[in-house]
Amino acid sequence: MSGKLEKRRQENARLKAKQERKAALKKLRKHFLPLMIAIALWLIAIIIIHLPGIKQAAFEFFVGFTLESSVAMGKLFFLPVESHSFPYITVDGYTMKVVMECTAYNFYIFVIFLSLLSPVSWKNRMITLGIFLAAVFVVNNLRFYVMGFIGKNNPEWFDYAHDYLWNILFGLMVFLIWVWRYKKVWDKEVPATEAKSN
Repeated sequence: MSGKLEKRRQENARLKAKQERKAALKKLRKHFLPLMIAIALWLIAIIIIHLPGIKQAAFEFFVGFTLESSVAMGKLFFLPVESHSFPYITVDGYTMKVVMECTAYNFYIFVIFLSLLSPVSWKNRMITLGIFLAAVFVVNNLRFYVMGFIGKNNPEWFDYAHDYLWNILFGLMVFLIWVWRYKKVWDKEVPATEAKSN
């Protein structure tokens, strides 16, 4: 009799463990599937933007927007920044050519998908989107000012800072904002899940 009871307990424990693994996998999918979809849509959007019939128009839009906003923001803070011809920007006498990658277009596109696909309320999606867009906008403009000063005063550091530092900073910034905004949702769900299991 006690052998049958022990077998039943072991079977119940296996079933419970299986259900817990299934619930954990479902929760993981719920939280990270939107991120995977955002990455896939971002890749598709990048491919579309680089199609021959679209590439030039995208270049003119993003570079034009970046030049105008960088100059306007620089003037707002009394920085020595100007643009005399497209696609060049001059910061403190150091002139740089703005190419498509300098516009942070890939980060703008990614944060739009990431915000809109997050499994949170639409209000939180819009707030997160606003935070992301503002952060990318400000940091990208700051990049031009910093790169101009580096180019003028320490040209040997220009390529290193341009190619590595800013990409790492942008990626880290996007990750930290996403974790900060999404952690609120995650923290709210954990107590509710624990309450159900008790």
